[in-house]
Amino acid sequence: MIIAVPLSRGRLARHFTKAPQIAFFNAEHQLMETLDNPAMAGGCAAKKAMLNLIKSRGCSMVLVDQIGERMLGKLLATGAVISRGDSARPLEQVLAASHDNARYLTQASQGRASLNHAKKGGCGGGCGCGGHSKAKAQPSLLTKADTVASLSFRGFKKL
Repeated sequence: MIIAVPLSRGRLARHFTKAPQIAFFNAEHQLMETLDNPAMAGGCAAKKAMLNLIKSRGCSMVLVDQIGERMLGKLLATGAVISRGDSARPLEQVLAASHDNARYLTQASQGRASLNHAKKGGCGGGCGCGGHSKAKAQPSLLTKADTVASLSFRGFKKL
């Protein structure tokens, strides 16, 4: 079992994607490695890189304090167990309590709703995250239009 823990100042980070580092622990809670968090770059692609990093390490458990519902849903889709920890407690205590079933998050709705995501109209498009609908392509002036708007002429305006 490999446990992914987002870290900030040697403790469980308060916000999952804003953690400066991600630590990976084995089943005996021994540190295997600590890596810089690719999500610190910001944007959908960086968050996707963070998710891919966790998947590539074969994590079967991820510890979180605060996490958005969209990222929580993506983590749950990997099949990993997501356990809520308390960033105010020492890391050893958080790891020890992580196997308590009452701390498990099982639905994306248990994450925090993103107020800015809807306000901004999704991720902005073009990033490949799948979080937005494809925009209709703008017609080119070089191609024939599919429809022609009706035009009318009312004469010239007197000056």
